[in-house]
Amino acid sequence: MFQSLLGLFLVLLASVSWAGSNSSSLRVVTEYWPPVTFEEDGKPQGMAVELTQVLQKQMNRSEPIEVLPWPRAYHLVLNQPNVLLFTVIDNAERKNLFTFLGPIAQGEIALFARRTTVLDVSDKEKLKNMAISVHRGTAFQDTLTRQKFKKIVPVNSPVSGVKMLMAGRVDLICEDVLAVTRMMQEAGYPEDAFIKVATLERVGYYYAFSKNTESETIQQWRNALEKAKRSGQFKAIYKKWFGNNPAPENVILRLAERDLEKPEEKLLWAELLTPQFDDQK
Repeated sequence: MFQSLLGLFLVLLASVSWAGSNSSSLRVVTEYWPPVTFEEDGKPQGMAVELTQVLQKQMNRSEPIEVLPWPRAYHLVLNQPNVLLFTVIDNAERKNLFTFLGPIAQGEIALFARRTTVLDVSDKEKLKNMAISVHRGTAFQDTLTRQKFKKIVPVNSPVSGVKMLMAGRVDLICEDVLAVTRMMQEAGYPEDAFIKVATLERVGYYYAFSKNTESETIQQWRNALEKAKRSGQFKAIYKKWFGNNPAPENVILRLAERDLEKPEEKLLWAELLTPQFDDQK
């Protein structure tokens, strides 16, 4: 009898230990948005992927990086705990949805036209009446909506939007300067086939952690990012992919709304909010 009870106790203890050891597991997802994040020969690539792998190595973490369609990746981080999605713009529409850590890139949401097209772009109000393609469900679409553009044409991929532009089916595309050249190339057009006609917003790109992701996990990622920025690793990766574009030097942690009823949770989040990257200007 004693041996049976002891055996049952050991089984239960093993189950609890396994659950505890896996409680901080994280699902790491991204999208196809070259050169920032993409997949090549079945392997994740890109500036933000390379940075993420450096941070994982620092933390002795080994979660695989999944490259998923944007709607699926966004659905996961919106609806499941312990999910990390990158890269995500921290905007007003998302401020209470996720915990943001970064920035890991800085960009510029802009409007682009065919170089051969004659458009009157002297007045932003005139642009608001032009047909503009934009990747569906993205912060780019949020920006167009917030700024009251009237003819927004959502598409399932940025490359589809480029093809619509070059076929004359829309007047403009909305994309970030970081990615538009690569998107043109992916669609089969030279980089001089388009021209920027207006800047809509300058933005930062972040890691987005889903609600209920463990505070200890986020603390690990924050510490690793701070270390990478202090050591110069981050700047070297950024220069490799984006040349002389200035790399963001600061580290910001912005928390989602949380129900912090437990005193220990309040203490953990108070620690997270304490500035730790004091040598930044």
